Amino acid sequence: MKRHQVWIGIMLLCGGAAQAEVRVEVPEDFQILAVSSGTLQDERRAVLADGEQQLLVRYEGLIPSRTSSDNDKEIRSEPQVIRYQASGQQLRLQAVVPKDESGMVRYAKAPVIGLLAGGKPIPSQQDELVVNGMQIGMDWPARLAEYNRGGGKAILAASAVATTAATTTTVAATQAPSVPASELEGQLQRLFLQADPELRKRFIGWAVPRL
Repeated sequence: MKRHQVWIGIMLLCGGAAQAEVRVEVPEDFQILAVSSGTLQDERRAVLADGEQQLLVRYEGLIPSRTSSDNDKEIRSEPQVIRYQASGQQLRLQAVVPKDESGMVRYAKAPVIGLLAGGKPIPSQQDELVVNGMQIGMDWPARLAEYNRGGGKAILAASAVATTAATTTTVAATQAPSVPASELEGQLQRLFLQADPELRKRFIGWAVPRL
């Protein structure tokens, strides 16, 4: 089985193929943590339902080590909620990030993020999602839902939240695989073993934050 076929098979087994209309991609120094309604394909790509939606993203800069004995230095921003409205479009996250370490550190403290559709900016609203304590193993979809129950400037309107919940329930009900847990586990194991080491690492990196 080819690599991309294995990846698609794993994704379908884990979450189902959400029928969303808006596709979003972020640069390699950003990570998508969660979406309001849709499916993460990997850390940099997602598909979302039409209409008003949210992305939860984080800047993750990397400073390569100068010696083999040192570890690379990671520079992370706090999670950012990006609210936008789009239908049937390809969106790309836009950010002007400095290349030097001091500039990257300054940017991480106050990231400015936008979205492009067809190379042109679209209106969006950005807000920081405050996280206290360790972020390892964080349930980001739950944190995004919690954010929407507050008064942040990038929350979804009540009607949009209701529509998102109804859409998610409908998709889950109509597309969830009717496969016994034991059989599904066996399929996942076979697909995982068929993947090469690099693909296994990428999949684990995607799966662990969602446990």
